[in-house]
Amino acid sequence: MENIRYKILLIEDDKLDQKAFMRMVKEKKLSYDCTVAGSVSEAKNILASERFDIIISDYSLGDGTAFNILDLVKNTPIILVTGVGDEEIAVKAWKAGVYDYLTKDPQRNYLKTVPITVENTIKHKKTEERVQLLSGAVMSTDESVYITDVENKIVFVNKAFCETYGYEEQEIIGEDSNILWIGKLQNKNTRSVFQTRSVGSAWEVGFYHKRKNGSIFPVSLSRSIIRDEDGKQVAVAGIARDISERMQTEDDLRTLNQELEKQNRLKRELIIAVCHQLMAPISELKNIISSTTTGGLDKIDPKLCENLQLADENVNRAASIVSDFLDTSKADSGKMKASERN
Repeated sequence: MENIRYKILLIEDDKLDQKAFMRMVKEKKLSYDCTVAGSVSEAKNILASERFDIIISDYSLGDGTAFNILDLVKNTPIILVTGVGDEEIAVKAWKAGVYDYLTKDPQRNYLKTVPITVENTIKHKKTEERVQLLSGAVMSTDESVYITDVENKIVFVNKAFCETYGYEEQEIIGEDSNILWIGKLQNKNTRSVFQTRSVGSAWEVGFYHKRKNGSIFPVSLSRSIIRDEDGKQVAVAGIARDISERMQTEDDLRTLNQELEKQNRLKRELIIAVCHQLMAPISELKNIISSTTTGGLDKIDPKLCENLQLADENVNRAASIVSDFLDTSKADSGKMKASERN
């Protein structure tokens, strides 16, 4: 057992039983911090100001029964002590929320089982709290969660599942999970399995599921096998995320990118055409300058000669710029066509 101290309230109106319990705790060196109440009223006064890890209560008390305590300690596990032949009371107490019970015998041998009963009750309480925590988390998540047994029957769904798939909980529990798949209804636009880009450049597998009304929608689905303590598969948990909006956004972005590529291609084609058109007057200007200077620069006015040389340099520079721009545009156009082929 773990070396943990438990704060215990013993409710017992028999003085001898009280002493026997405390003697057992001392002799076994149990890690219990015990408080004793001899009646219902005394227990109520104690519980009004203190909290305990566990309560051990005799059923029959001088001013009432253990049932008078139950409503005050809904979050504290109770072990009920009954007399021989009171099994019916024990069953009733179980239904009322008692965790376990002990049968009191004249020799008080039942005290020997107190330590293991306390440990089991504490473990049961912790397991119950853990299950409630996990259940609350699963029920409140925005993702659709469903669990199937080994026969593929749906045994659990959360609120998000019902909202997404359109089923009431009682409608879907017990159904084969194949009811969620599109099966033979698939077509080229709703194939059963597809790839979709997730974060960054990663890809994930998606599926198409079917709602109660027959409408089909894409989901990102992850499944986990649930095993018992022996490693045997007992269930499968599925988490489905409706990715309709994400896929629509991706489609919109894809369409926008295609439109931008089309516009860029038209711009490049226009630039190439303009460059070709510019080369003709540039070539003509070079011919004019060359013809003018053919007779010799010494026969031309010095100022005009200087201007012609400057014009020739600018024409050459313009021709080089247009030529480089034309080569770049053609290269970009070639890359785009190669990308389209791939």
